[in-house]
Amino acid sequence: MATLREQLIDLTSVEGVASAVVVGRDGFVIDGVTKGSGLDVEAVGAVISTGVGSSEVMGRELAVGTLQQGMFEYSGGIIVMGLLGADAILAVVADLQANLGNVRYQLKKRIPGILAAL
Repeated sequence: MATLREQLIDLTSVEGVASAVVVGRDGFVIDGVTKGSGLDVEAVGAVISTGVGSSEVMGRELAVGTLQQGMFEYSGGIIVMGLLGADAILAVVADLQANLGNVRYQLKKRIPGILAAL
């Protein structure tokens, strides 16, 4: 079985994916890989945890169920997040030219292996 680090490195090999970070629900980074973007993975941990918490509240209040995956598009890139059980979050930063369908698919496909490595 591949280690968590190996799986995150593999995830960043997907075309358009610049970073992959696993964050605990408490905001602390469990592990993260970035391809030279200068991204501060510790800062990512805090904001991803807070953002997912807010998204979960929004889903409850709007009665649309539990969060499965979230995506935010910004002028400089895209963030796609998925839950890793009750205790962690997988966040991927992709560039604007990335194939979003493929990025979402790759996240869903890899979550079981990442969960097993935690």
